[in-house]
Amino acid sequence: MGIKRLIYPLLFAVLFFSVGCVASFETLNKQVLDARNKLKDYALVSCLIAIDPDSKLGKDLKYSKRALSFMGKGEYMIVQNEETLETEHDPYAEAVSVLVGEAKQSRGYMKNGEISESYGCFNAYQSKNFNEFIAGQDAFITAK
Repeated sequence: MGIKRLIYPLLFAVLFFSVGCVASFETLNKQVLDARNKLKDYALVSCLIAIDPDSKLGKDLKYSKRALSFMGKGEYMIVQNEETLETEHDPYAEAVSVLVGEAKQSRGYMKNGEISESYGCFNAYQSKNFNEFIAGQDAFITAK
C-alpha cells in the first residue's frame, strides 16, 4: 500500500520537472532568435549607412547601429586577446563584412539603367549564406 501512495507524487514530480525543462529550452530559443535578429539588423543598418553616410537618414541609422551593438546592450561578445588586447573575433564587424560583400553582388538594376544599392542590402539580408553565417555566431551570445 505504501508504494501505491508514492507513485502519484513521483509521477507528478517527473511531470513538473519535465515541463520546467521545456520552458527553459523555449526561453533559450527565444534569446538566441532575438540575438540573431539584432545581429542581422546591425549588419543591415551598416549596409544602408554605407550608401549615403552623410544624409539625414544615414545619421539616424547610425543611432540604431549603436543601439544594436555590444556597448549599446548588444547580445554578442567581442573576443580580445587578453595580453595584446587585439580583437580576435568580432561578430558585428564580420556580419557587416559578409552582408556588404553579398550586397555588392546583388544590386538592383532599374529599367532606366540606374542601380539600387539598398536593394542589394535587403536581398543579402535574406540570403541563405548570410543567415547561415548569423547562426554560426551562436557561440558568442552572452548569457543574460
